[in-house]
Amino acid sequence: MVQEAKRDAEMEKVYGVFGGYIKKNPYIEWIWSEKLGYVLMQIEAKDREIVESRVVADAGDFCRILCHEVAEDVLRKRGSEHTPYEADAPEKDEIGKELKPYIDQLPEYRDCCCGLF
Repeated sequence: MVQEAKRDAEMEKVYGVFGGYIKKNPYIEWIWSEKLGYVLMQIEAKDREIVESRVVADAGDFCRILCHEVAEDVLRKRGSEHTPYEADAPEKDEIGKELKPYIDQLPEYRDCCCGLF
């Protein structure tokens, strides 16, 4: 028998801050499953295909994943083909500016951005 998943206030808080970003982003989708809980899907936008999905049960992990997605978006817009770990100083500055509105609303998750570089 499948146990019913329970919603989590911290996860909902992180989603509340990043919700607009998630809705606009063609590469990720966030859904609630009564059986699994919170599911993050990564999408291949051209073919409208789910290329990866995972259950996310920790708000810190969720925030870390979303910070990484924002960083990758910044690099993609700049035409960079490397990971955030390889970002140069101007790229790091731009990523920081892009993440600031989210982290200002979630100061308890500020450390989630530290692992990007």
